[in-house]
Amino acid sequence: MNSLKQAIVASLTEHPDAQKYFQQALAQDPAQLMDVLAQKQTLTKEDFFATDDQGKPFIDSVGAWKNFEKISEIIRLGGDKLTYEDFTRPIGSGTRSLLDSAKLNNGVAKVFTFEVWQGRYDEMEKLWYKLPSFERNKSQGVVTLDLKRKMLAVEGRETPEDLLAKAGITPFDIRNAAVSDYSYTEVNKKLRLAGDYFRKEYVLMPDGAGDTIFDSRREAFSKFDAILKIMQSNGERLEVRDYTRQLGNAQSLLAKAAEQKALDKVFAPAQWTDRLQDMLTLWSNVLDAWKTSPMATQDFDNAYAEAEGMTYAKRFKSMEVNGKSDLLTPLNEGLNEKPVLPLGLKVVWDNFDAIHEHLRGKDEALTTSDLRKPSGQMGDSCLISAAKYGHFDKAVEIAKQCGEPIAMADFLSKDAHGNTLINILAEKRQLSQVFTVDAWVGHVGDMKELWSHVAAVHRKQVNFSQVETGVKQATLKQQKKGGGIKIRPH
Repeated sequence: MNSLKQAIVASLTEHPDAQKYFQQALAQDPAQLMDVLAQKQTLTKEDFFATDDQGKPFIDSVGAWKNFEKISEIIRLGGDKLTYEDFTRPIGSGTRSLLDSAKLNNGVAKVFTFEVWQGRYDEMEKLWYKLPSFERNKSQGVVTLDLKRKMLAVEGRETPEDLLAKAGITPFDIRNAAVSDYSYTEVNKKLRLAGDYFRKEYVLMPDGAGDTIFDSRREAFSKFDAILKIMQSNGERLEVRDYTRQLGNAQSLLAKAAEQKALDKVFAPAQWTDRLQDMLTLWSNVLDAWKTSPMATQDFDNAYAEAEGMTYAKRFKSMEVNGKSDLLTPLNEGLNEKPVLPLGLKVVWDNFDAIHEHLRGKDEALTTSDLRKPSGQMGDSCLISAAKYGHFDKAVEIAKQCGEPIAMADFLSKDAHGNTLINILAEKRQLSQVFTVDAWVGHVGDMKELWSHVAAVHRKQVNFSQVETGVKQATLKQQKKGGGIKIRPH
């Protein structure tokens, strides 16, 4: 900043040494002074944030706040504006912010005006909640409705309070609808009669503490699923920024959900179909301490896999399966994405009989090797996916028809969380499909070894001694026929 601009800033902020700064500017060489005067002089906000000879910002003074309207207008006319960051970052060499300066110099009312924030209501509201609650109590802690109306009108928006009033609903009613069955029913009835619905802006409308309708009340998330379903049916959804938005000292919506053990509702797969990257981004904001039941890391990964399946199922349904390669060609093309194969999707296994018959008719039947291919963000093999979807019997049929048994290594292969295929099948109560006489003829030792990996709690699913006897008898019959024993791969 040149000496002439410095002198003007000192004058506008009523700096006690303003006269000295003017004298310094006029004391320049006449030629230099004329060069400065010949230049187009524009005062910027950086000029006002600059420090005086004692290292104190010009804008941090009683005089600056006395003339704040004029200063902010000069900044606006210069093509700039004061932002949330300008008011909250430290100014000068200390920790005091411009908002702190406003509080100390009786200038808070001059900060929250239409002129300073025109067209930027949400940014102003965020700053509003940086004020301590006692300084906001005159308007029950929220931005005054008159100012809110004026600002939102410029942005082509109507205040949620006024929209609700048209349906005969108050902000208290909308908040109560989140925890009360009766209020929820009544509010939705009134909204429908008014041609309205449970809008996102009603959900996010902050109270005096800065909380959304999903706050710390015990039942605050009881209507979460239903409300989001209404929003979704009207083309609205909560974005990552909505979940992480924090006003003042209030917790973010994501933190509230963690506090209320409702993260499973936040990460419900249906909410994130076609938004997989957003789902991962939001999960990255979940603190380790929050990753407990009902949404531990494994729960999230399962939810993500389901959302992934729902996302790509739509793409698969629009395809025509002409050959096996269509089931093994990735549906996604992102450089940083793990390949998602149709064979790893639930929709394929749910319709597998028709698909498999179609492929066999083309002499392109699937093989056990195909089932071993990984798919999706979690990297599960298609074989493990089939088991998780409850269709392991289809995988067994593929192995029989191609002549390549499902090996011991397959049963002991793991998903992203260290769960082996045999454990997954046990949890799904599908062990009877594993321990059959036909599957283990000639390999009773392998079968017994695999059985040793089955937890005691799941062993009631199979009469193992009966199966073992059957395998031994079938093995002897095969040996007597002289057919030899086909070595089962490991």
